[in-house]
Amino acid sequence: MPLTPAPAIAAIVPPPGTRVDAMLREFIADLQARGLRVRGLVQEACPESWGCKFSLSDIETGQRYPISQNLGSQSTACSLDAAGIADATQVMRRIAAEGADLAVFNRFSGLEADGEGFADEMLQVMSQGIPVITVVQAPNLPAWRHFTGGMACELGATIDELERWLSSIGAR
Repeated sequence: MPLTPAPAIAAIVPPPGTRVDAMLREFIADLQARGLRVRGLVQEACPESWGCKFSLSDIETGQRYPISQNLGSQSTACSLDAAGIADATQVMRRIAAEGADLAVFNRFSGLEADGEGFADEMLQVMSQGIPVITVVQAPNLPAWRHFTGGMACELGATIDELERWLSSIGAR
């Protein structure tokens, strides 16, 4: 009986409190050094002068998209900037149009679980057979599993696990 290849869709599921972004950037840099065309978005902290907490950075161009708003120290409202997310979707649409060896979506979070954020772009890229990796926090796993129809791998937050997954899908 032949082995079934691993799905070309993966979620990094970090333990609570784990900072996964630096590890993901290291993994991406290594893949790029090996000649893979890795495209997508990674989350970064904004410089203090920007007035936001987080931005998304285009892996290919370095362009940053602020995705949070400074609502003041007394605010309890969500600081997510939907306009910043909408602006960043162009990066993922470009991948769907031009391809990649690996597409990186910064997160599958509450927006995507509700069919918003990058949900449409994720489905478009996945439907073209482009390998996809994202970060999914444990509370969003049920929505992720439903979103992917159970066709995704769930990985620990280590470079070794990411490398094994990449190798299992036949990537260079």
